[in-house]
Amino acid sequence: MSQERNPYQQFNHQILKDWISNGVKYIKLVELQSSLPVQFFELIPDSEIPDSEETIYPIDSEEITELLEPLAKVKFLVHEIYLEEEF
Repeated sequence: MSQERNPYQQFNHQILKDWISNGVKYIKLVELQSSLPVQFFELIPDSEIPDSEETIYPIDSEEITELLEPLAKVKFLVHEIYLEEEF
């Protein structure tokens, strides 16, 4: 039985603090497709070019801090490649 490792981590205060200290200016929000009854959004730091149905927020905006509040049917995730990288 193969067990796939989840490369995503839930967005939290520490990630936001690290991104700010690394000079991240913008965060793009991308909806991920899922068959679960939960909506998943991936946060991508310093991506300034939105594709269709994507939104970009300045990192110091109120919208970003609202993503830290827990919601029952919505999860905000960060891929591990954006956690260890220096910006």
